Amino acid sequence: MKLTILLFLSGLIACHAINHLSPDEVIMNDGTHYKGLIIKNDAREIILQQETGEHVIPKAAIQRIDDASKSMIYFSDLVSPNKAPSWRMIAQDMRCNDAVKSFIQIPATTISAGYLKNVPYLSFHINKHAEMNIYGDPNNPACVEFGTYNQNKEHLKKFQEISRQLLAGYLSSRDAIKTLYSLNLKGDEKPVGPFLFRIMPPSDPSSSGGWWISIYDPVLLKKARVSDAHYQRLTLPEDQVRTHHGTLRYDLEALHLSFLNSSMKHWLGKLSGFRGFYRNQNNELKMMSSSSM
Repeated sequence: MKLTILLFLSGLIACHAINHLSPDEVIMNDGTHYKGLIIKNDAREIILQQETGEHVIPKAAIQRIDDASKSMIYFSDLVSPNKAPSWRMIAQDMRCNDAVKSFIQIPATTISAGYLKNVPYLSFHINKHAEMNIYGDPNNPACVEFGTYNQNKEHLKKFQEISRQLLAGYLSSRDAIKTLYSLNLKGDEKPVGPFLFRIMPPSDPSSSGGWWISIYDPVLLKKARVSDAHYQRLTLPEDQVRTHHGTLRYDLEALHLSFLNSSMKHWLGKLSGFRGFYRNQNNELKMMSSSSM
């Protein structure tokens, strides 16, 4: 997962220009427009992935292709000093980062104590040991959080570097970036405008044994908090999602899928059918939607 700051941020800015999760558009010779995710593009054909499946389109039938890399960028629209990045923005950044081999939604686990207690959230598993959580309104999050359960020193150091680079790409001032990088990686919290930056070490009782970095708005968290009964319908006990090592309980995959299909009704009107993506053995991007789970 080697990644220089320059390459990371340049890719990050390009991906920020996308405001939905079907960023590519194919205009046919007859004027028909198709939107989806181009997962293959060679001299003869393209393969466009849509929610209904993969579609092979001959180049001879195509008038023009508008893809993510050619989109216009207006940097002023990318970051706001008073708003955390939306889930769509972050998901696109994950899609554009070749080091991310899988980014899959998993059931949110119950948080019974601390500042995130009873706040509904979306949870995504990244590669083998990392996680991203979006709390409150996914389009205007109360908290964005990245964490890893792998405490191998080399892995943890890389994760800390990359997660801070990712968050820095969303910040609109040098002071905010300076504050982010001044955090003590063993545990810390500092204010920036309406937000608080927080690092939670594995030793924290609320960390579930992981290392976490987050940016959150206390006011939005308070507004997003729900009753115990409501919250219980949106989360599963941690031992039903992960092992004590922090890896996913693949033996309970059927339970996870059933739970997601049920709990996602809470997010109607805020999310599309996107559930994540993975890269196959040929490093081809495969998108997952609600219809494929």
